[in-house]
Amino acid sequence: MDLEDKVTLAGAEGIDLDLVLAGIGSRGAALMLDSVVQFVALIVLGFVSAQFENAGVALLAIGIFGIVFGYSILMEAFAGGRTIGKMAVGIAVVRADGTPVTFLAATIRNVVRVIDLLPGVYTVGLISLLVTKRCQRLGDLAAGTIVVRPVRRTAQVGYDAGFGMQRGVGAPSGVPQAPPEIATWDTSALSLDEVAAVRAFLSRRHQVAFAHRAQIAQTLAQQLLPKVAGIPLDGGPELFLERIAYARAFR
Repeated sequence: MDLEDKVTLAGAEGIDLDLVLAGIGSRGAALMLDSVVQFVALIVLGFVSAQFENAGVALLAIGIFGIVFGYSILMEAFAGGRTIGKMAVGIAVVRADGTPVTFLAATIRNVVRVIDLLPGVYTVGLISLLVTKRCQRLGDLAAGTIVVRPVRRTAQVGYDAGFGMQRGVGAPSGVPQAPPEIATWDTSALSLDEVAAVRAFLSRRHQVAFAHRAQIAQTLAQQLLPKVAGIPLDGGPELFLERIAYARAFR
């Protein structure tokens, strides 16, 4: 069973950021996949170090440390909070406020993993995941991080990045076809460049790492909020931006 829950982070100017916490099942699957990757890397390292006799001992020691700790730290810090295992199951590490994880935070959460492993088979870490509200192991608590997955959207009629009415898969939830209240959505104060920035983000968001995508959406929404009127804020930054683009398409 994969226990997941939704967390809403209060953003500036009244725009909230909705994130879905990764459950124990998805995190466990990612851990197993990463363990396989690390195990294969250790086998290769052992074979290579054996070719260097005495120097191979030092190479083996450095390599083991790099694979056990460096792999997760570097991947999370420079690959959008995702290791290979996390990429495979669709989850990512972000800071507790929803912003991208830093190198320092990635280092702390992975060093503290040693304690999460105690007394064996992740007992401490599993207990921490079960008792914390945001499904955090001790490493997450120490680093101020959470593990999340993109919010799943249902297919229905709505406005999509093609900037026209669309039916079927990919249409965002929450914006009905030709809503009557669109007449009250005032976006006249927005410049053409600002509208173009909204459309560019919406058309390319699925190509951006989730943690960065959420941060870009929130930053852009906060910048545009003072210039629009009547557009509902429920649903988070991305839906707010979708509504802006939708309103401009029908001006």
